[in-house]
Amino acid sequence: MKKSKIKKKFLFHLEHFYRNFGNEWSIDEFPEEITKYKEFLLTFLPELEEKEIIELKSDKQSFIIIKLPSEVFGDK
Repeated sequence: MKKSKIKKKFLFHLEHFYRNFGNEWSIDEFPEEITKYKEFLLTFLPELEEKEIIELKSDKQSFIIIKLPSEVFGDK
């Protein structure tokens, strides 16, 4: 799967989880269709932190969602 598609799917799940289940997550808690790209996502999380969408925890896999992705990227 292309990196842009992985990012798009992850952002969709990120927003869905935040809206419905809360703001504290780990990559391992996402569906398998997302977690199979864990190594790539670990490199994407710092980008999301830089855009102030998430706040990474010390383990660099867990995070707190602080802003909806759609507020930053729009509804793509």
